[in-house]
Amino acid sequence: MLYNVCYTTKEAGKMPLKSSFTKDAFVDAAFKILRTKGWDNLSARSLAKELNCSTMPIYSYLKSMKSLYEELRKKAVDLLITYQTTPRTGQIFFNMGVGYILFAKQEKNLFRFLYQRKEGEERYQEIEKRIREFAFKNLTQNVKADPILEGLDEQTLKDVLTKMWIFVHGLAFLVNNNAFVDDENYVLETIKETGRLLIRGEKSTKED
Repeated sequence: MLYNVCYTTKEAGKMPLKSSFTKDAFVDAAFKILRTKGWDNLSARSLAKELNCSTMPIYSYLKSMKSLYEELRKKAVDLLITYQTTPRTGQIFFNMGVGYILFAKQEKNLFRFLYQRKEGEERYQEIEKRIREFAFKNLTQNVKADPILEGLDEQTLKDVLTKMWIFVHGLAFLVNNNAFVDDENYVLETIKETGRLLIRGEKSTKED
């Protein structure tokens, strides 16, 4: 486990008290600030305040911003996955969409960090890749068991998931920016209606 040295002062004029914090503690503090206050408020000063220490060890760690981005990205995507796998509708297919929307609504700063704060194309592509891999590899087998998707072959199922994600992603942006009706039931019904129409259309195309 990596440790960083941190100095605090109990009272002005007295010798500094030496304390330490782990890399995990540093990342957790950064994630807390990102989640509650947004990326623009994540700085050496805000981290030092959160960890109750001086800025000296913070500046040392922040030399590797790419490493910090990676850690924060992992935590944000892991939380998104938790939202998408939480049972809410009785159907796995719709749970994924509703969870995505709720993440955009309830975790506004994390959603914006993932999709609106692009420090580089490479970072954005890595995020997209991980989410796609989760949706299409880890959940595909479970989704196949959903009665609403019965009869779809592998390619058609992938097409349905891709098109549904495009719709839900756009809706999530609207919800995140308070540009859509703030009613969870209405959002759920919108997702269900769109999903059913999409599946019906794909099945009809295959039959033709």
